[in-house]
Amino acid sequence: MTEYQIVKDVIPTTIEPGAILNIMTREVTTYTHGFHKYPAKFIPHIPRWAIQKYLPGLTGQTILDPFCGSGTVLVESMLAGHHAIGLDIDPLSALISKVKTTRLDPPTLKNMARWLIEELQTAKDGEFMPECATLEHWFTPEAIKKLSLIRTLVNRIPERFGDAPMVKDIQDLLLICFSSIIRRVSNADDESQKAYVSHTKIKVPAEVNGLFLTQLNLFVERAVQFTQAVKPELTSQVICASSTNGLTERLAGHAIALAITSPPYIKAIDYIYNQMVELFWIGDLFDMQTQAKQNSKKKAYIGNKAIPKVEFADYTPYNKGLGLASLDQKLQQVYDSDPKNGHMHAYVTFNYFRAMEQHFVAMANCLSAGTPYVMVVGDSSVSDIYFETADILIALAARHGFENVNKWGYKIKNRFMRFDRKGRGGIIKIDWVFDFINSPYAVDNLTKSPRW
Repeated sequence: MTEYQIVKDVIPTTIEPGAILNIMTREVTTYTHGFHKYPAKFIPHIPRWAIQKYLPGLTGQTILDPFCGSGTVLVESMLAGHHAIGLDIDPLSALISKVKTTRLDPPTLKNMARWLIEELQTAKDGEFMPECATLEHWFTPEAIKKLSLIRTLVNRIPERFGDAPMVKDIQDLLLICFSSIIRRVSNADDESQKAYVSHTKIKVPAEVNGLFLTQLNLFVERAVQFTQAVKPELTSQVICASSTNGLTERLAGHAIALAITSPPYIKAIDYIYNQMVELFWIGDLFDMQTQAKQNSKKKAYIGNKAIPKVEFADYTPYNKGLGLASLDQKLQQVYDSDPKNGHMHAYVTFNYFRAMEQHFVAMANCLSAGTPYVMVVGDSSVSDIYFETADILIALAARHGFENVNKWGYKIKNRFMRFDRKGRGGIIKIDWVFDFINSPYAVDNLTKSPRW
């Protein structure tokens, strides 16, 4: 039985190696943190702890999150008085992060929100309609009509208010507010990691207009709070891009004082599948409005498990490894022990760690010597073979000059993480937090080519 160390609200700066915390708190959705439901995001206390530990008493530094997801690190960085840069390959995630970290003009925001509310009360029908042949499987006719009207009105904002940058920022906020209700007003199960309509547990969708107006009030209130709490001179930048390719060019000119992130889990979450009903309604913003386009986009995601057989037909863990004995042996166990899926699962897992090593190569080029890098990830099981993901990432990072200085864990309580993986991966109960320091010899170490 796991022995937890109980901590209330504030994580101590110094933590014993190997300790596992049970963080007792309800403060996880303050300011803009609660804007949009998002799978597997960590609580704001983790980046808050890292900032306090590594940048005590400082302000105006630049903090990087190379897998920024829904922007938890970025929000906490700005609230602590620092500039924030985030990268994420998923465009909806990047837009959520951008909205959550953008200071707005409160009078303009409130004026545009009032206009939208008044238009919803008088307008009849919307013009916007998703490119989805099975739309009525996912939504009731009433929901389709009301969602169409909201999206149509949000699209009309430039006609009514002009094309100034502040207007565009508020329009983006309204789009994310709109996106935040779509799963709940759909026929799709609210808690599953995959968007699907259950025929055994029939859902009664929430009413569209009432839920949207509630969310709109919340978004306006929290956006104003964030704006008032963050100094005007602070900046945030969210880049929709990979954290492995072209990272040096994207971060050129930025002196990173601290990096904090939580990368994807091994074959655990299909972010696009999770966001599918939202993408039906706002995916046109990213050229991802159809399932075919969504499936094409996800091929570039780290941890993607939707891989065509032709891609791994010639792969075996015996002819291609990563040069880390403990990892290569486990890949061989997956390959040999699972007659049905072992070949694919071994390749997906190999691909995950290969991509993460490429990420460490890129980060070693971007971080100055001595820069701390805090990473959070949970271990996983693949075809019933347990992978100590945190320890493997620590070993791979060490090959590129990242020295691990501590590792501790905390109990995951977010019920949205408790997805059913049908016995193949179980429930991830602990997230591991490990601190790297980019050592002075990191650049020299890059001459040692990894075996991919």
